[in-house]
Amino acid sequence: MNLLAAFFRMVRYPNLIYIALTQFLLQYCVVEPVLLNSGSAPSLSFPHFLMLCCSTILVAAGGYIINDYFDINIDLVNKPEKMVVDKIINRRWAMAWHTILNMAGVSLGFLVAFQIGQFYLGFVQVICTLLLWFYSTSFKRQVLIGNVVISILTALSVVVVGFYERQIYESFEAIMSFEGRKLIKIIGVYALFAFVLSMIREIVKDLEDMIGDSKDGCRTLPIVWGVKKAKRFTMGMMFALALLLIVITIVTLTKGWYLAAGYIFLFVLFPFVWFVQKPFMSAYQPEHYHRISTWIKVMMLTGILSMVFFKIML
Repeated sequence: MNLLAAFFRMVRYPNLIYIALTQFLLQYCVVEPVLLNSGSAPSLSFPHFLMLCCSTILVAAGGYIINDYFDINIDLVNKPEKMVVDKIINRRWAMAWHTILNMAGVSLGFLVAFQIGQFYLGFVQVICTLLLWFYSTSFKRQVLIGNVVISILTALSVVVVGFYERQIYESFEAIMSFEGRKLIKIIGVYALFAFVLSMIREIVKDLEDMIGDSKDGCRTLPIVWGVKKAKRFTMGMMFALALLLIVITIVTLTKGWYLAAGYIFLFVLFPFVWFVQKPFMSAYQPEHYHRISTWIKVMMLTGILSMVFFKIML
């Protein structure tokens, strides 16, 4: 039982639930209603969607394992009490599970792509696997590169659902169709939200983990630029995200979706400003940054749940 619990901690099961929830809500609260209202139908059947979702989760789980595998020296300093690899599960087994999960995830991705007649889409999971490997071995130790890579992959977990919709990619005419434009706009907004919020969280985590990162020779943003400049840069992104949320709220109001606009303001914008943006500049200890990072995860969840309104309003 201890090994099973350790395995689920190692693969970050709450984050995997976030990914599954994001893709499920996007498919059945956004993509399906938009297409059905336009007289079309989603390209993915439920079994195919389930396979795609499992593929994404397996690749992400493999990525978390390989990250812990190469972060042992950092974690010994930053969070020794939370370590799993080399403490509960030995490194050889961790690498074996990384390989098994990646192979299963990539295989499922190719199987779905083949069954819908777009075999090349299977390479999306191959690219994600490679990016996660190089992130763990190299990118995360370089200024901003690791932050950008993880943020792109976070946004990609949203966008990948749209990749499998023929209405978006089949032809130029399809892209210019009503349903194609609408899906691109909605998916694009959620992907942008995920990218910027993930970037903010990654830098907050770098601030939290500065001691261990510096001892391991990492060149993260706070280490290279200094804490003050890193915080100013992050505040700039926070203001940009707050502005994006204000624009989304206003657009939602103009459409007459008052309930959705109220939800975005009360459960996404207000908590972000009050619990993330406001305390950030005064934060200076790891526990402060950890608290802010936790609130960012809450914002991710409330942002994801806003997709439910498309099912209600469309």
